[in-house]
Amino acid sequence: MHYKEHFIRILLSLQATSEKGLVLPVTVEALAKALYCTPRNVKLILRRLAAEGLIEWRAGVGRGNVSRLTILRTLNETVEEYFHELLAKGRMKDAVDFISQKDLPVLLRDKLRGLLETKLGFQVEQTESSRLDVLRVTRHRKLASLDPAFVFSASEAYFLEQLCSTLVAFDPETKRFLPSLAHAWESNREWTVWTFYLRKGVRFHHGRTMTSRDVLHTLQRIWEVRSPSRWQYEDIERAEPVSDYAVTFHLRRPNRFFLHFFSSVTMSVLPWDVEFSERAIVGTGPFRMASCTDQVLVLEAFDDYFRERAWLDRVELWLIPDIGSSERQYQLPALEEVSTQEEHTGNQLAYQEFGCRFLIFNFRRPGIQHHPSFRKAMRLLFDRRLLLNQRKGSCAAPADSFLPEKSKRARYPETSLADAKALLDESGYAGETMRLYFCDKKEESENASWLQQRCEAIGLRLSLHSFDLHETLTRRLEDEADMIIAAEVLEKDVEWGLLRLFRDEGTFLHRFFHSEQHERLERHLRDFVRLPEEAERAQVIDQIEQLIREENWLLYGFHMQKKARYHPALKGLSIESFGWVDFSKLWIKR
Repeated sequence: MHYKEHFIRILLSLQATSEKGLVLPVTVEALAKALYCTPRNVKLILRRLAAEGLIEWRAGVGRGNVSRLTILRTLNETVEEYFHELLAKGRMKDAVDFISQKDLPVLLRDKLRGLLETKLGFQVEQTESSRLDVLRVTRHRKLASLDPAFVFSASEAYFLEQLCSTLVAFDPETKRFLPSLAHAWESNREWTVWTFYLRKGVRFHHGRTMTSRDVLHTLQRIWEVRSPSRWQYEDIERAEPVSDYAVTFHLRRPNRFFLHFFSSVTMSVLPWDVEFSERAIVGTGPFRMASCTDQVLVLEAFDDYFRERAWLDRVELWLIPDIGSSERQYQLPALEEVSTQEEHTGNQLAYQEFGCRFLIFNFRRPGIQHHPSFRKAMRLLFDRRLLLNQRKGSCAAPADSFLPEKSKRARYPETSLADAKALLDESGYAGETMRLYFCDKKEESENASWLQQRCEAIGLRLSLHSFDLHETLTRRLEDEADMIIAAEVLEKDVEWGLLRLFRDEGTFLHRFFHSEQHERLERHLRDFVRLPEEAERAQVIDQIEQLIREENWLLYGFHMQKKARYHPALKGLSIESFGWVDFSKLWIKR
């Protein structure tokens, strides 16, 4: 450990954060505990700190005489100097570790974050043989599952799209399917037999070329690991390799929606000869996984990518918890040709999330939430317009659907606590405590606390419980929660995203609705994949949302509008799936 780190740890343990010249009584044993070392090592460290002019040390002589430590440098001075040294030496991992210390004063941590941002965004690294263009982006939580068969989080699904490819790709602008790993495809007139013709020469990141065996392996793996998304492929009666570069699927019934399933991240084609590991994913995407730890995910451009090689050489996604702003930064600190003001502010790209925040009831548990009047009362208490009005500066809009455009046409009547109280009494509520769960984020905690206060105003007792994203697929939530405040972000293929929302075993809708509710949904969805027109399928989704709205199975909350800040010299910028910028298309106009 660097001697300045020792000094910083001593100051934090003694809570001597600001005053220079402060004299503190202290024992070697207390310092040993603070520094996690032996008393002998403490004395060596103290000599070094004294030699560097950071402290004066006067050892107590004799039993009962404490030693005295004089502080010659303040915490802020030392921390900033040490942090600058880390950044100057390119020690990003150590800098991120350092800033993540919870015992740093809040104002000082915020200042360090500002310094760290100078090393985020786009950087140019000069090696002995080449010049590398690097993008560093922050993320604010640990990675959830990166397994295509189990991925449920928006960001992780996007990262997989950078690492892996699917047979076909969906274009949200034209709502058409484009060639990807398959250069062509066809079906019979009955839509019961589909054949995909694969590109030749497509390489996986480990060097082998892709064949139809890899496609069949990927499909078989979805069934073997019991993916929550395996319902998408339940119509497949058998799959056969026509050749190394063609594969045919025979279906049990007509399916006009089949291409949507083969453009989904679930069917990211994986190699048959590599055992899958989330820390060493092998795909055919524009980037390969160089390393994956809890702290950083590093993606490097794949030179043998079957399409255009990415302009960026490396992308680093650093975990910095509680960084504050949710605004993603795509800045270019190294460029100087743009004015200082432009460099400081950059440009903004705003985007509306498809999907929404909502409150959903757990119908798998017994409780008052099964009574319609209780859910109506909660609808009045969870007043989305009132909630947004009290969230100053929030870039959000009330939701009455998972789709923002439909929510814009909805009406949001005024609510009354008196009406909510009357409905609560009508439900037979007897004072029991209802357990409300929410994702462990500051924003969600504030929303839950706001709702708790509203409930208390009419005598409804709510206990609040947070859960980590990694717990999302565990049984804990089904077993313990009466209600959950959750969020669902839909993919760029919105039709498929909505169908997945109702059918995928990993979604809260599937996990919290009981069998009778699923039967009612299934009656609407039974012929969904056979319908030829998008308008007909949209009508089915409308009917389902109307059912959910009338029965208050879940309570729509609000849509979030996000922002990305970027430098004017950055080109190829467009918001892709889940609000992330497609790394493979970015380039810098110098």
